[in-house]
Amino acid sequence: MKERLSGIREEVEVDIGGSMRMRTRMRELRTKALSVPLSRVSSFFHNFSDLFRQAPFSLLFCSFTGLLAGIGLSLMTGMLQALPGLMILIPPAIAMRGNIYSALVSRLGTSMHLGLFSPTLKRGGVLHQNASASLSLTLILSVILGFLAKIAAYAFGMPNIEYLSLHGFILISVVGGLISGIILLVIALLVSIIGYRRNWDLDNMSSPIITSAGDMITIPSLLVAALLLIKLEVFSNRWIFGGWLSPVTLLSLLFIVTAFFCAIKGLKSNDAAVRRILVESIPMLFICGVLCTIAGIALNMELESLIALPAILVLIPPFLGESNALGGILSARLSSMLHIGTVEPKPFPDKLVSANFAVIYIFSVFLFLFVGLLSYVASIYLGIPTPDVGKMLTISLLGGILCTTFLNFASYYIAILSFKFGMDPDNDTIPLITSLTDVVGVLCLLFVIFIIQPF
Repeated sequence: MKERLSGIREEVEVDIGGSMRMRTRMRELRTKALSVPLSRVSSFFHNFSDLFRQAPFSLLFCSFTGLLAGIGLSLMTGMLQALPGLMILIPPAIAMRGNIYSALVSRLGTSMHLGLFSPTLKRGGVLHQNASASLSLTLILSVILGFLAKIAAYAFGMPNIEYLSLHGFILISVVGGLISGIILLVIALLVSIIGYRRNWDLDNMSSPIITSAGDMITIPSLLVAALLLIKLEVFSNRWIFGGWLSPVTLLSLLFIVTAFFCAIKGLKSNDAAVRRILVESIPMLFICGVLCTIAGIALNMELESLIALPAILVLIPPFLGESNALGGILSARLSSMLHIGTVEPKPFPDKLVSANFAVIYIFSVFLFLFVGLLSYVASIYLGIPTPDVGKMLTISLLGGILCTTFLNFASYYIAILSFKFGMDPDNDTIPLITSLTDVVGVLCLLFVIFIIQPF
C-alpha cells in the first residue's frame, strides 16, 4: 500500500513538475513573442527620435498660425462678397509663398547636409544666391497668378465688375505677394542661420514653420492689397491722366515689366546656382499655380455654402497648412536621402521610405483631430456658426487621412522622378506636392462635408 501511494505521489510530482515547466515555457514563449514587436516599436521610435523630438513644436505652431489665418478668412466674408473671384486667388497665393520659401529652406538644409552652407549673405554665397532667386520668383509668379486668376474668373462666369479687372488681380497678387514674401524671406534666413548654429536638422522643422508663417501672413497681405486696390480706384477719380491710365493700371504694368526683366536677368545670370533655381522652378511653379487655381475655383463655387457655415472657413487654412507641412517634411527628407544616397529611386518604396510614411500617418491622426477641435473651439468662442464637435472632428480627420495617403505616395514618386531626370528635388518636389496637396486637400474636405452633411 505504501509503495503504491509512493508511486502515485511520484507520478503526481512528475505531472506537477512537467506542468509547471510547460507553463513556464509557455510564459517564456509569450514573453518572447511580445518582446519582438515591442523591440521593433522601440527601434522604430528610436530611429525617428529626431523627427519626433523636433517636428511636433513646429507642427503645433503651424496649427495655431493656420487657425489665425482661418479666423481672418472667416472675417473676410464681406470682402469676398464685395470682390467676387477674390477667393480664386487665395489658395494659389498661400501655396505659392509656401512653395517658394519651403523650397528655399529645403535647399539650404540640403546644403548643410553637403557641407556647403555658410551663414553669411556675401555675394556668391548660398544664402545670397537663394535669397535673390526667391525674391525674383515671388515677383514673377505673383504676376502669373494675377493672369491665371483673371482667366479662371472669366472662364467660370465671374461678374465682370470694375475692381476685378486683370490689372486689379495683378495688383492684389503682386502687392500681397511682396509683403508676405519679404517677411517669409527674413523668417527663412533666420531659421536657417539659427538652425545651422544649433545643429538642427532643417528637414524636420523648417517646412512647418514656413508653411504656418505663410498661412498667417498671406491672407492679411492679400486683404491689405485688396484695400489698396479700392483706395486707388477711388483716387483715380482725381487722377490727372484720366481713366485711360489709372493708378491701378500703371502699377500693374510696372509690375509686369519688372517681372519680365527679373526673369530675363535670372535666366541669363552668370551665377549657375541662381540660373538653375529659376530654370527649374518657374515651369514647376507655373504648373503649381494652375493646380492651386483649381482649388480656388472649387472653393469659389462653394462660396455661398462656406459663408453660410463660416466655421469651415476657419478650418480650411490650418487643415491645408498641416497637410502642406507634413508633405513638406516628407519631401524634404526624401530629397536629402536621395542626395546623400540612403534611398535609391525604385518603382516601389523600400522599408526606409515606408517607415517615413508611417511616421507621417502617426502625425496626421493626432494633428487633424487637434485641428478639428481647435477650429471648433475657436468658432464657439468667437460666435462663428459651426457644426457640432463630432462633425468637425470627422470632417478634419477623414479629410486629413485621405489627403495624407495621397501626399505620401505623391511625394515619393515626384521626388524619384525629378531625381532620375537630373532635376533638384528641392526645386520640384516640395512646390508640386504642396500644390497637389492644396487641390486634393480642398477636394477631400468638400467630399467629406458632402458625405456627412445629410447626417
